[in-house]
Amino acid sequence: MRPILAGLLLLAASVLSTPAPAQEGEDKPDPIDAALAKCLDQPDSSSTVGMVACFDTARDAWEREVVRAYTALSATLDARSRGILRGTQKQWEAYAAGERRFQTGPWTRDRGTLIAVTIASQNVDLFKNRALTLRHYLAN
Repeated sequence: MRPILAGLLLLAASVLSTPAPAQEGEDKPDPIDAALAKCLDQPDSSSTVGMVACFDTARDAWEREVVRAYTALSATLDARSRGILRGTQKQWEAYAAGERRFQTGPWTRDRGTLIAVTIASQNVDLFKNRALTLRHYLAN
């Protein structure tokens, strides 16, 4: 039991110690990352279920940010560029859906409880990276 808990704590520490890219002129972490860190710091988040719940909440927030940034960016583009962006967004969404299908595959059944935390964390990164990419396009 202790090796599993140590692994979970190590994973949480690595997530918390990874700095989020700062927005231009911004020195503090993104509010979504700050909320995730705060959630993971709560005593009831020391379990697998608690950690997954924190990561799922952060993923949902990043998913909303993808939609917000995509909509804002799309509104600034000419018709041709907007069509290209729409196509790339659909491809990214297909990729994300494919990842979910893989993550729920039978290969996870014999991986223990830590796999749920790993998958939840990866999903946060998946949506965060897309949101940050769209934000950067919008900012530039």
